[in-house]
Amino acid sequence: MNIEYLADHKNVIPLLAQWFYDEWAYLHPGRTLADIERLIGERANTNKIPVALVAFEGQELLGTVCLKVHDMDTRLDLTPWLAGLYVAAPRRRQGIGARLVSAVEKKAQELGVDKLYLYTPESEGFYSRLGWQLKERTEYHGNPVTIMRKEIVL
Repeated sequence: MNIEYLADHKNVIPLLAQWFYDEWAYLHPGRTLADIERLIGERANTNKIPVALVAFEGQELLGTVCLKVHDMDTRLDLTPWLAGLYVAAPRRRQGIGARLVSAVEKKAQELGVDKLYLYTPESEGFYSRLGWQLKERTEYHGNPVTIMRKEIVL
């Protein structure tokens, strides 16, 4: 498996947008597939936030993750965020998500980030196993979510 910059693989943006739309549209009422595609395209950077990473095995896209300035429009006091961790359904539970999280944490460290946040509707246990800590449980657009944080050693 290789983890690379989305900036070097912009051709996968439409597939990522479809994955995100199918998985998380309920968290962003009114956001269209075209909106998601545009937002993902903004992550096609290599040395600044927002930045997205993509995982491949050969030519097969396995998943993605990114760093964003903000991920919850209700929590602009927290920054930056690990966001958009997604692994293709048939490839889940193979360690790909953990490797993507590790890679984006390393990228955050390279960018001088000392603390990251994320929110998750259902994966608190996964992130806890990777060293993330509970910050709070709240609601986002009417859905229960957990906000987590992790100190990044510089």
